[in-house]
Amino acid sequence: MQANKPVTEVLLKHKEHQSIQELAETLEKIAQKLRTEGQFIFVQGTEQVVVAPSGQVKVEYEYTKKGEKHSFEIEFDWYEGIHPKQKLSMGIE
Repeated sequence: MQANKPVTEVLLKHKEHQSIQELAETLEKIAQKLRTEGQFIFVQGTEQVVVAPSGQVKVEYEYTKKGEKHSFEIEFDWYEGIHPKQKLSMGIE
């Protein structure tokens, strides 16, 4: 007998073209909100999605190249009430 898997809810899906300056401003605003409030709110039209990580987050960075297309992804995951134990060092220069 198979255990019931949680249903995946897509709370937000958004794509747009931005300049490098706009991207940097968006990332800075997310970082500032996380640093000062522990959360940020993504507003799309009249919809608002609160992103509020709890405890530590698992972060994945991926940089791929396919022909002329480059892709850099930052993903962070967390579980409510669970605090991961492993922390690896990585830096940005």
